[in-house]
Amino acid sequence: MTAMTHPTHPAPRKKRTGKAVAGVYEKNEGSGIWYVRYRLHGHLVRKRIGRREDAVAYLEKVRYIRSSGNGSVPETAKQTARTKDEVEAEIAGVTVSHLCDLLLNHIQKNPKKYKDQENPPRRLGQIKKEFGSRIASGVKAHEISDWLENIDRAPATRNRLKTTFSGVYRHGIRKGKVSVNPARDVASEPVGEGVIRALSEKEEARLRKVLQADVDACGPTKTTLKERAQHHIYELDIALGAGLRRGEQYSLPWPDVEFEEKKIMVRNTKTNTDRVVYMNEDVFKAFRGLKSLSLHRKRRVAGKPNNSAPDLVFAIADNKKWFASALRRARIKNFRWHDLRHSFCTRLAENGANAFVIMKAAGHKSAQTSARYIHLNEKTMRLAMEGLRQLEK
Repeated sequence: MTAMTHPTHPAPRKKRTGKAVAGVYEKNEGSGIWYVRYRLHGHLVRKRIGRREDAVAYLEKVRYIRSSGNGSVPETAKQTARTKDEVEAEIAGVTVSHLCDLLLNHIQKNPKKYKDQENPPRRLGQIKKEFGSRIASGVKAHEISDWLENIDRAPATRNRLKTTFSGVYRHGIRKGKVSVNPARDVASEPVGEGVIRALSEKEEARLRKVLQADVDACGPTKTTLKERAQHHIYELDIALGAGLRRGEQYSLPWPDVEFEEKKIMVRNTKTNTDRVVYMNEDVFKAFRGLKSLSLHRKRRVAGKPNNSAPDLVFAIADNKKWFASALRRARIKNFRWHDLRHSFCTRLAENGANAFVIMKAAGHKSAQTSARYIHLNEKTMRLAMEGLRQLEK
């Protein structure tokens, strides 16, 4: 008996997709998902399209724009090839408000790159208030310049607004929303060094007297107010004794304060490098004092829960009001919180620390930067000159 034979069926033919086009391909054969690839400035760009006919049409558009110069050829897969008419049509409808929102969203999504998450939104709000409804492509440099000139602020403040305005357009250009940056043609104002100095011993004594008076005035029943007043003294102790930047100090979490080793781990700094700050006795006692307080950081919006991190060292996030009040009552003029950091560097220098030690303690990138933070007083300079006289004998 002969074995039954089954008829063999030929393999199914692949669906014909037309003549092959260089630069159009399926990543996974038979998937029906088509891609394009081309080179721009030596860089290979690959983009997922979908249907084969759409991929062919897209690549033809890229080649037309590249050869004619009539439009924009994308450098990445996220961008889209657009003719000059398409670009102009899109730009014509983009407002300054939209550009501001794009930049704000970018800043908020990248907190490590943009460590200042407070000032940019405020400046963008100022720009939107004045120019928000304007078509972005219609704003002229002289309009920006006139607006800045009429703002009653210091030149440095106006320069920062101008820089933010320019950043709005630079980001818009990267996103293909605008083609020119009018703020680039606005000249920055000359800015002097301003009044930058260290806190003198007499000024510190007056300041501490005022802060202690606030504590004593609370009495035994006002526990929370008394703790807040004591908190101010600890803030000052740490600023003068550790030399932290304001952002570093007020974002410090308890796990980075090592009591046994008497050191502070400072992370996510302005220079993008972690550093160790060693505590002196005053700073150590201040941290112990903060640990004993029952205060907690509260950053609330009506109807919303507290969104502050639970392990922050400082219960008070903003020192502007209380510090300004204390300076006024202590009769200290032309002084800022950041000048406490200058005071820290100056006192290290007066105590004999060399430039390298000051640079490491302050977290500066160079000794030249540290040198700008040192403001030696008359007494120190006279002692140095007398020391030179002794060497000459």
